[in-house]
Amino acid sequence: MNALSVPPRSRRIAVSLVAGALLLTACSGATPEKKPAGQKGVSVTGLTPKPAGDLERITWAVTAEPASFDWIYNASFETGQIMANVCEGLFRLGPDMSVQPALAKSFTNPDPKTWVFKLRPDVTFHDGTTLTADDVAFSLARNLDTKAGSFWSGAYENVSGVKATGPLEVTVTLKKPDSLFTSYLSSPAGIVDSKATVTSKGKAYGTPDGGVNCVGPFELSAWDKGQSMTLTRDDDYFDAEHRAKAKEIEFQFVRDPAALVSGLLSDSIDGSWFLPPSALGRLSGSGKGTLYYGESTQGFNAIVMDAEGPLKDLRIRRALSMAIDREGIIDSVISGAGEPQKAPAVPGSWGYAEDTYQKAWDGLTVTERDLDAAKKLVEEAGAPDRPIVVATTSAEAEVPVIGAEIQFAAKKIGLDVEVKPIPADQYNGVYTDPKAREGIDLYLTGWGTDFPDPLQMYQYFTTGHFYNFSSFSDPKYDDLIEEAGRTQDPARRAELVTAAQRIVVDKLAWIPLYAPYNTLFLNKRLTGTPASYVQLHYPWAADLGASS
Repeated sequence: MNALSVPPRSRRIAVSLVAGALLLTACSGATPEKKPAGQKGVSVTGLTPKPAGDLERITWAVTAEPASFDWIYNASFETGQIMANVCEGLFRLGPDMSVQPALAKSFTNPDPKTWVFKLRPDVTFHDGTTLTADDVAFSLARNLDTKAGSFWSGAYENVSGVKATGPLEVTVTLKKPDSLFTSYLSSPAGIVDSKATVTSKGKAYGTPDGGVNCVGPFELSAWDKGQSMTLTRDDDYFDAEHRAKAKEIEFQFVRDPAALVSGLLSDSIDGSWFLPPSALGRLSGSGKGTLYYGESTQGFNAIVMDAEGPLKDLRIRRALSMAIDREGIIDSVISGAGEPQKAPAVPGSWGYAEDTYQKAWDGLTVTERDLDAAKKLVEEAGAPDRPIVVATTSAEAEVPVIGAEIQFAAKKIGLDVEVKPIPADQYNGVYTDPKAREGIDLYLTGWGTDFPDPLQMYQYFTTGHFYNFSSFSDPKYDDLIEEAGRTQDPARRAELVTAAQRIVVDKLAWIPLYAPYNTLFLNKRLTGTPASYVQLHYPWAADLGASS
């Protein structure tokens, strides 16, 4: 639940409703490098250089082992970046962050509440059996099964039915128009596996014992629990353009950041995403490989968890936001690998109507630093009678440092902040357990969109939404998001979303901090994968090959 450059950007959402067909925006080489304003020495790029040949084996590092390889429980960074190479869906994100066809050949939209998907013929699962419409209908419908408890059920909130309406045709009916539904199908919400495999494996499905049987450029060939997962190339993969260039890739579970950096510098690990900020300088100057900064849809926020506690008064939230030194955090905590953030949905999520989103972004001032104005707001409102509790975790080295920076900034304007460390294995509990949120006023976390549409992010602030932790509620806001959700016209949808954005930013339901870049390190022997934040929904490892 699952980052950035300065415009102009050239990418666009590739799903078009013209004549009801799926139209594809082709990639035309690497995205030009861009110099983000204010971040010296950091260039943002979309693609790494094209490979010169194939490879026998690649060793990659992820920071944790997947809890499950069942796609409906795929909600972690580590699971997503592995599964994206094994299990395809109806659509995928492309290297330029466009939504592109995968198992779906085309679709039609005969009425606002009906989507008809035509499937590619002659597609086979990793066991050699042929993909059918029954497999697709079964796979999508798993997200509707309340007993299954899919993490992606929210994408199906407006779905009333999924049926196979032909040998290679699936029809989805909606309760009401939903402009995001097809984009969600580029995420794990659209993944397809063999109905026979899922039903026969039962509870073992998605485990080291049961495995999976998907369609993808790689298949899962070994899972050494607690140590690694190994993928091998599927030479019968349907998409010749994305045939894997490496015969095998081993994902090692490397939890210790120091061990990860040591492995990259010693060539025992070929590459990794999402690198420790403290190691960026060392990696970039090592001569062992290349450090890339890619565009992302992610932002790092201080999420208001308790709107009735010491942050109840908007003036206090505004004062705290104005006191935070975002540039300082970017320079000292994440080594310049990001930009100041003005709103929950960051520029990397603008997949359409970019001029509209840019104009709205430029008009946001609530996150600009002004200590004098912040002090006046605290004096007007009166300092809260108890400390503002900020939750942090050691799971990511930068989080405790950011918590301390917020505490220091608050003290400058007369506010008392208490930092509350939470064990790494308990930190994510706040997402699902209301009791875990008790006693927390601000929660530090990264959050972004799964595809480039800010509407996905802003749906979280509607009244009663599962992720609306502080119970934020505004009838005008709800109406804007409701209308945007049924609006297919991108220009009109952007107008509605930016109007809603203004409300949630002005009321500071979240305090945006910074938009991190997508960091990637490749050693000298390999190249080819996109650097942009598509590694959770695109078979990126298939693009990796020999650099010379």
